[in-house]
Amino acid sequence: MQTIATRHEPHTAAKGVVYRTTCQNPGCGFKFDLRITPENAGLLGGTMPCPRCHRRGGMLKREGRLGDRLFGAKLMFRALAVSHGTGEDEGDLFSERLN
Repeated sequence: MQTIATRHEPHTAAKGVVYRTTCQNPGCGFKFDLRITPENAGLLGGTMPCPRCHRRGGMLKREGRLGDRLFGAKLMFRALAVSHGTGEDEGDLFSERLN
C-alpha cells in the first residue's frame, strides 16, 4: 500500500503575504492591505505612493508579524525641510547667546 502526502492550501494563501499598512503622512493615516507576491516584491525595497493622499516617495517600514502570512508596516516619508523666519533674525538670536 502506498500513501501520498499532499498539502491542502487555499489558492489565495499561496499568493504571497499581506502587509497591513498605515500611511504616516500627517493628516492622512489611511490603513490598507498590501499583498506582496513574487511579481511585485520590488515594492519592499523601493518607494510607492499612498493610495489615498497620493504622496509619492513612501517606503515601507516593517513592524513585525501579525499572523500567518500577515505583517504590519508603516508607509514612511522623508521629512520636509521647513524654515521658520529669515536668516537675519536667526543670526542675531544665536549671536546674543554666545556673547
